Amino acid sequence: MNRLNLKIIKSEYFKSIYNQAILVFIAQLIPVIFSPLIARLYDENAIAEITGLISLSSILIVFSSLKIENAIVLAKDDKIAKEIIFLTLTLSLIYFVIMLGVTYVFRNEITDIFKIDNIINFVPFYILSFSLLNILNFWFVRLKKFKLKAYSKVLENLSYIVFALILYFFIGDNQYGLAAGKIIGVFLAFFILFKYSTLNIKRVSLKRLKELLIIYKEFPLFNAPSNFFNTIGLQLLVLFIGGYFSKDNFGYFGLANMIILLPISFVSKSVGSIFFQKITENYNLGNFIEVKKTLFETLSLLLAIAVPIFVILFFWAEEIFSLVFGDNWIVSGKIAKYLSFVFLFQLTISPIGISLIAINKVKINSYWQYGRFLFLAIVMYITLNKFEVGFLNFIKIYSFSVSFVYLIYFIIILYQINQLDISKH
Repeated sequence: MNRLNLKIIKSEYFKSIYNQAILVFIAQLIPVIFSPLIARLYDENAIAEITGLISLSSILIVFSSLKIENAIVLAKDDKIAKEIIFLTLTLSLIYFVIMLGVTYVFRNEITDIFKIDNIINFVPFYILSFSLLNILNFWFVRLKKFKLKAYSKVLENLSYIVFALILYFFIGDNQYGLAAGKIIGVFLAFFILFKYSTLNIKRVSLKRLKELLIIYKEFPLFNAPSNFFNTIGLQLLVLFIGGYFSKDNFGYFGLANMIILLPISFVSKSVGSIFFQKITENYNLGNFIEVKKTLFETLSLLLAIAVPIFVILFFWAEEIFSLVFGDNWIVSGKIAKYLSFVFLFQLTISPIGISLIAINKVKINSYWQYGRFLFLAIVMYITLNKFEVGFLNFIKIYSFSVSFVYLIYFIIILYQINQLDISKH
């Protein structure tokens, strides 16, 4: 091992990412460990419901606080950061009320696409709980309390599994136990971590809230809409499967998604939050060489994690799923094999994409997100409507398309980082 690698491993930045990655890995390991039991207690329809809940909520949650929670990290002092927290909490509560109306009015349309016949009323509560926890996590990032942020995910997933099992053993066969457990887990994680956050929030005047909205207007004007399209882009597979295939296929995908793709978003956010804080700090100080160095160090670490898992999934996913979950879930194993490409590219490139936000390239990041959405939507629509491919071939084409757009994203990131004026360092 050369000196550079040793230096990276011994750095505080590496230690932060390593410690965070271990905790997040443990958090994600909890549902994976219990997934064979869950897959035997809850059928593909119940898994389809929890998949639909998470997918729909991830799309709708983008506007819950208008992405202004990012400004909690960027604020010049803690007083302003706390004012932003008050603003985002207010926006989240208003959005919760709006979502109660939306899910009531568009009930039929939502259930048709997302297959959440039994748990549609849970959606606003899940959005609120996740939004509150997300705001609190940004406060932890500001304080560099990355472990607390990771502990929230451990607590959330542990509570999710415990309550899902309790509901099954007390009620019996049901379609809503997984969703109820998920919501209870997020709320519990929020309340416990809020107690340890030492966060004292004071009331902020309406005039000041308006001022903050003006100061940080780029987030709702550019970041929120682009994130919305980016999230829809991430959920396009769910939308098309829900719209074109049966609930059984939706359930088979749901298990593969639970094991392969869902952990990516949490790992990406966890690693990305440390990366974001580090990049922002160095960019604001004019340490552009350090910005570039941090990007490549992070990419190297992510590749070291992603490549071995990709190899295992690509060659042995079918055998693993059949052995662990039973022969009736072998279709999920076939899906997981193709999704291994999505896993590789998203896990390695998605966390470093936030560097575009850190170096004030919000619009460029937004353009890529819009482009990603349009490209994938067109490819998937043509694939299903013109060529009428089967379920598994559709998953395969989607995976290759995602790999391509993330390669483009990586090229954009590298170009923008290289454009920084390193002579000012």
